[in-house]
Amino acid sequence: MRRSHTGTITMLLSSVFFAAMAALIRATPSVNSYILGMARFVVGTLVCFGLFAVKLDRPRWVNWPWIIVRGVVGSIAVVIFFWSIQEIGLAKATMLNYTYVIWAGVLAVPMLGERLRLMQWLAVVVAVAGVALLFEVHGLSVAPADAIALLGGTCSGIAVIAVTRCRDTDSSTNVFWSQSLFGIGAVAWPMATHWATPTLVQTGIMVGVGLLAAAGQLLMTYAYKHTGATQGSLLSLVTPVLGGAIGVACFHEPLTLRFALGTLLILLSCGYLALDPVKRGKPMVMPDPSAADCEEETGS
Repeated sequence: MRRSHTGTITMLLSSVFFAAMAALIRATPSVNSYILGMARFVVGTLVCFGLFAVKLDRPRWVNWPWIIVRGVVGSIAVVIFFWSIQEIGLAKATMLNYTYVIWAGVLAVPMLGERLRLMQWLAVVVAVAGVALLFEVHGLSVAPADAIALLGGTCSGIAVIAVTRCRDTDSSTNVFWSQSLFGIGAVAWPMATHWATPTLVQTGIMVGVGLLAAAGQLLMTYAYKHTGATQGSLLSLVTPVLGGAIGVACFHEPLTLRFALGTLLILLSCGYLALDPVKRGKPMVMPDPSAADCEEETGS
């Protein structure tokens, strides 16, 4: 199977896992976002330790500057996303968070050396228009919760750039591990100040959130090495489409003509970019050739 096809399939599977994770968060409004975030980061760390223990990978960071950016900014994006799902609803929160395709796609040109042709730029514009149709706009005012959710999308865009850069030198497990470790540090204090002991059912849901997030994140990080930031970001918009469908079907969130049209535009854009992949620029080369050997050994 060609690498571009492998990346496409892996990214789509990742999107399904992320949509299921978001649905679990929407179904647990009584557990605050800090506790849910800690559950995700702790489970993610344990999954990485398990992979290290069975020798499928080894703990090794090569590209430290981008690893730190990925860990810090990515963990902030996660907490904002979890909070916004509970605050403004599943469909709207996922759409606002996934505007990161704007930031990741545009910034990938100067930062990663990716090259977009005219039709690919048009696909980006169509995807952005589709996302815009899904927003509820009232005059020129923006609710604070919406603005915070949009900030989370911006953070996610920066994190995607970092992931793509890290994947030139670091395995998917190590890139995910960085987010998990930095995330634990980021939410430890706010979680302690907002602590409420979860029930047995809530604990099970929290574990499910962590496992789905770990699977989705590892698959996404792996996929970006083969898709590039722009194509990968557009393919990952399947997550808000699924999230919106789950929100409407399971949580009775409103379904409008604007929502349906926006979904169609996003799917058309994703399909086009999947069939016409964006050409990647030259990968970053670090002064540590053993990193590539590690990548081949682990299969990450």
